[in-house]
Amino acid sequence: MTVGLADHRATHRRILVVEDELEFANLLRLWIERHGWEAILVRDGQQAIDTFDLRAPDLVLLDIGLPGVEGWQVVERVRASSSVPILIVTARGQESERVRGLSLGADDYVTKPLSFPELMARIEAALRRAHPEDDLSGSSLRRGRLVIDPIRHRVQAAGTEIHLTPTEFRLLQYLADHPDRVAGHRELLEAVWGAGYADETHLLQVTVRNLRAKLATSIDDTVIETVYGTGYRLIER
Repeated sequence: MTVGLADHRATHRRILVVEDELEFANLLRLWIERHGWEAILVRDGQQAIDTFDLRAPDLVLLDIGLPGVEGWQVVERVRASSSVPILIVTARGQESERVRGLSLGADDYVTKPLSFPELMARIEAALRRAHPEDDLSGSSLRRGRLVIDPIRHRVQAAGTEIHLTPTEFRLLQYLADHPDRVAGHRELLEAVWGAGYADETHLLQVTVRNLRAKLATSIDDTVIETVYGTGYRLIER
């Protein structure tokens, strides 16, 4: 047992695994429980929705090709009421599918066959992003008409509260922590997602697009500027 394992068990995070392939689901459960988290296994989309409402998991590990209610509908249903991290794990590797999943609000998209140690690292990173109060402190951050509260995980734009996913929040906070400076693509991916994501540019692009759309509901002009070929910068307006 590693030193970190006891720390994981202390948090007792619950992970909802939505997977209809029984053998693969059982492997996921073994790896999840080995890391000290609780695995809740379901095999179809409707059961996933019902179990999510009943058990309030800390993270959803979701296949797309499910019997009955498809994974896309599960993402939409979860996102309608919660910002809990969603990691899609599927055999569908087309770029259009990845973009669709991220646009609907998934935090990560992993294709099969996969590395179980890498998947566990992605789960751990997503849980850290979802609980910034574990390693962040300080008062609210003000950037123009944005107010960012790192402790309560809340954002206000022009006085209106904006509901962000954990990844969107972490991205916005990183840009706000480095005002008047262009943050490069690789820098943002490593800071917000982790070192293993340095080449996942589509992940960054889709998250920036979603974040801009949410901020635009209260702030008409663009607050995240694209510096083409380089990265992004937060503009204070």
